Amino acid sequence: MSDYADQSPEYLYSTAVSYLKGDGVPADSKKAAELMAIAAEKDYLPAVRDLGVLYLNGDGVPADAQKAYELINIAAAKMDPNAIYHLSLMYENGIGVKKDLYQALKLMAYCAAANYTGAVEDADRIEDEIDRQREKNLNARPLVCLDISEYDVEACCCKKMFDAVKEKDIYVDMTYEGPAVFGADEQGNEIVLKECPFCHVKPRVVPHDKVY
Repeated sequence: MSDYADQSPEYLYSTAVSYLKGDGVPADSKKAAELMAIAAEKDYLPAVRDLGVLYLNGDGVPADAQKAYELINIAAAKMDPNAIYHLSLMYENGIGVKKDLYQALKLMAYCAAANYTGAVEDADRIEDEIDRQREKNLNARPLVCLDISEYDVEACCCKKMFDAVKEKDIYVDMTYEGPAVFGADEQGNEIVLKECPFCHVKPRVVPHDKVY
């Protein structure tokens, strides 16, 4: 690959893509990965991202989820929507990083707002999975305390609160003071709830991984 060392990263990247697609040259994912790596070493963002995707899929290089995460995360930190999309899927499935549906949804929501193809549907899927996990958790926990974490409602204080959380009429969001319980007033305006509107238990902040 010494012939390519002095080439611009843009040229290296476009040539790598041609080898990946077999566009004007025989398809050769190994050669594509080698060229992508040279371009990535020159800090060319698309090459850093796509090299990460190659490691993620084991395309032209041995599959390496940790290496994939490191590279894709570099590009995602620079707000590359393609990288953020792949990073979201990695968080959703726990590939190369600890599974975190809330982080996956946050990242996918960014992609959806940026009109990234398929992101709206993927965000809906992740949100549905979170809803199922929330209901499963709440069903398994006693109706005693109104516990919230930085991510969600972790336990409900009464059946009416449980039903409102299940319907997502009441939910947790972050404020400058930390996580808070949100609902709506009689006019339908979003408000912070200082206590349960049904049984008047005050919320307490707990770790998301609290064991009940």
